[in-house]
Amino acid sequence: MEPWDMDFRIKHVEECLTMSTVNEEVSSKTDEVKIENLEEIKIETERSQNGTSDEVKEEARERPPLPEKSSSSRKRKASLSAVQKDRLRYVNSKEEVPKRQRSRVESEESPTELLPSSRKTPIPDLKVLTFWPDYDRKYEISMDAFSFKPHDTITQYFLSHFHSDHYGGITKRWPRERTLGSKIIYCSTITGKLLTIKFKIDPEFIYPMDPDVRYKVYSYEGPEEAHPSQEKSPGIYTTPIDANHCPGAVIFLFESVNLRGESTYKLHCGDFRVCPKMVNHPALRPFHIESKSPLKLEKVYLDTTYMSPKYNFPKQELICSSVADMFSDLVSDDKLFGEWFGTQAQSRITDFLFRGAQKKKKKFLILVGTYVIGKEKLAIAISKKLECPIYISNINSRGDKKDIIRAYGDTYLDSVITDDDLGDHPNAIIHLVPMKIVGQAQEMANYFNHNEYFKHFERCVGLRPTGWTFENHVTDDNFVDAEDEVPMLEAQGVSLVSSVSVLSSKPAYSYKHDVLRQNPPDKIKKGKIDSSTCKIYSLPYSEHSSFRELSYFVVFFNIGEVIPTVNAENDWSLTRMQKTIYQWEKIRELKRSDRPIFELPPGMVSAAKRLSLSQL
Repeated sequence: MEPWDMDFRIKHVEECLTMSTVNEEVSSKTDEVKIENLEEIKIETERSQNGTSDEVKEEARERPPLPEKSSSSRKRKASLSAVQKDRLRYVNSKEEVPKRQRSRVESEESPTELLPSSRKTPIPDLKVLTFWPDYDRKYEISMDAFSFKPHDTITQYFLSHFHSDHYGGITKRWPRERTLGSKIIYCSTITGKLLTIKFKIDPEFIYPMDPDVRYKVYSYEGPEEAHPSQEKSPGIYTTPIDANHCPGAVIFLFESVNLRGESTYKLHCGDFRVCPKMVNHPALRPFHIESKSPLKLEKVYLDTTYMSPKYNFPKQELICSSVADMFSDLVSDDKLFGEWFGTQAQSRITDFLFRGAQKKKKKFLILVGTYVIGKEKLAIAISKKLECPIYISNINSRGDKKDIIRAYGDTYLDSVITDDDLGDHPNAIIHLVPMKIVGQAQEMANYFNHNEYFKHFERCVGLRPTGWTFENHVTDDNFVDAEDEVPMLEAQGVSLVSSVSVLSSKPAYSYKHDVLRQNPPDKIKKGKIDSSTCKIYSLPYSEHSSFRELSYFVVFFNIGEVIPTVNAENDWSLTRMQKTIYQWEKIRELKRSDRPIFELPPGMVSAAKRLSLSQL
């Protein structure tokens, strides 16, 4: 141990003692000052004399007021010190956040006129889907367009999922600016629940749809309520399909049956992660080029977040299983644990102060970074492997994080959620925390120290699941705290040869090579943060399709036109993406045709011919 490290640890103990002194000084002033409406969160660690229990209690209490003085007396409130306030930012409180009361009683009478809207920007063409009931008649709907002014004719607004770059603009009054009481927002059942939880949107304005069900959402022959339907009468039908993105996210397959009985199809992908279950969905299988007489998707609105060969990260399932196996092996194999995390000879100085009453520590506090929603699959995979509980941190939240997760309706997740931040598993517990906590080492160390988790866990491991980390390794300096993955602005053009090469090989991934080596024991940093105790690992866990997965999706579906929806406002980027799409279309043509293709070497032609969806 370096002397400087010892000085820092002694300083840490002194700061803890100073905090105790500050609390006592504030408490002693209650004989002189009347304190109104002050609640303090106090974390106490109580241990029995025989050392068999270790219970963390958290209580909120109100200071008793002194006898009333004259009304002219000046009232003062005790305030927390800057150090105390900083600590409380990271403390998990079990106290429920009180629901905000409405400031006024709303009228129960039905509204008679629309509320005014301050929005001035019209809905862009990219967010409008147009259908043609007849040659000279059109009908339009919008997709993920809530931050624009009310449209003159659009009355149906579809929402693909609950991420702010898609629902942005929605407020409680948003529906009342466009309708007096009709269903106006069309989304999945889970997304509808989240709209009500987060924005208090009245369910009367929401038409919730279950995945894998075909709905008739509009009739060309006259007024008709949306409803599940297998009919083929004139109108617009949609089938929501799981987007493999975040809970409640769907892609929408639209079918328009015109007044002549002819069907046309469009697919809007919102944000999605291509996977075998999706491409083999019964509603999409008729569009496979491998079908005998494939139907045609007239237009596909494609999520092009990672439209570049450099973002060819491994499959999401491989990441989840590898990381779950890593923790399972580290828990069961002391030699492996010691190889990558060292031994407890490196314990912090504060451990010596409590050693007499302390029971054996658990091996891991596992922090999984999340957005408002998303990334839960990683936590679930680890939980299933270790059979350990999941705790939902309420820091930096409005107190509704647990309600949001309960809205998913995930039976397993509901069964392992606990209110005990230490958990009852002998070796580990998972905390779902804001992405910011695992975004920087100092943030994670604050979370670990200010909650005094160092008394209960040997190591704290933060998992930063952001897709672009596979090639662009994220560090404390360049981490971006966003609600979703940041779109990659560079869209590199690719050749036909490189496209076939990407399709032909799967990226490999292993926890020893790709995870543990990010923080090897021989590179322990010396400084304020003990990197032997707190480690952060960046994972290429993405909820958007990789370049390879996008390639498969476009090549193997019979598509008329692919419309990029991300980075499309950049002309240079859009041109490069269109060139890449053209290469995919040539590979599709090659697979469907027996005529010779001279742009490719003979070996590459046969490689392209051998490609199949089973290789995805």
